[in-house]
Amino acid sequence: MRLAVLRPVDKMEESLKIASDLGFDTVAASPLVIVPNDTPDIGRLFDELKRGSMAYAVLTSSTSVNAILELARMHDVDVVQLIDRCVTVAIGPATAAAMREDSMRVDLIPEEYTSEGVVRMLTSRGVEGKGICLLRSDKGERILVTGLQDAGASVMEVPVYRLEPQPEGEELKNVVQKALAGEIDAFAFSSAMTAATFIDAAERMGAGDEIIEMLNNRAVVAMGPPTKRKLEAMGVSVTVMPQHATFESMLAALMKKTDG
Repeated sequence: MRLAVLRPVDKMEESLKIASDLGFDTVAASPLVIVPNDTPDIGRLFDELKRGSMAYAVLTSSTSVNAILELARMHDVDVVQLIDRCVTVAIGPATAAAMREDSMRVDLIPEEYTSEGVVRMLTSRGVEGKGICLLRSDKGERILVTGLQDAGASVMEVPVYRLEPQPEGEELKNVVQKALAGEIDAFAFSSAMTAATFIDAAERMGAGDEIIEMLNNRAVVAMGPPTKRKLEAMGVSVTVMPQHATFESMLAALMKKTDG
């Protein structure tokens, strides 16, 4: 099976290895550029961590880990030592692995590796009146903020990196062309923004309707609920969504579905 892997540059090598190990033939492109987001919020975050006002620190991706470490180097701050004063939360195993690789402690991982899973886990512990900092992208799901606020937490949302679409990138255009030529059997979308940028690239090439029709005749896998909702809103039927929002789980679910 030929699989289109659409992932940011920093996750591409690992993703292609996972796909290869599972037996997929791949074509790949990075629809998004990841940029550390050095805004005044970063300075305020470091100040709050130094004051000890945050009971929990939540990291929502391995990219969040890399971004906060890069920002800390820019500000000459030992952020690992500061974050370790909090109860540390990783949204899933990949984030936890990145944290441990950079000497961050991992205290909690939700049963479901999603924003909703984090909200359920933390609210079950009782977070009323507690300070929680969320280290995430500038396109994070609002449920993580509103769910914790509804439980009485004081939430500090810090976009430590931003995602910039690259709909006119040559690699992405190449994947769109192969898709339109019928050379791709399945598509792995790991985020809502990745899905939107892929379809935007096709629209810029004058093939928006064609790409939707093509996707609806192929296997389409969405990593989690936000990606599934976005695809469906754009008119794309999602073949399968894994129980856990990890790239490996996504491909395993695709294999199980297509083998069946």
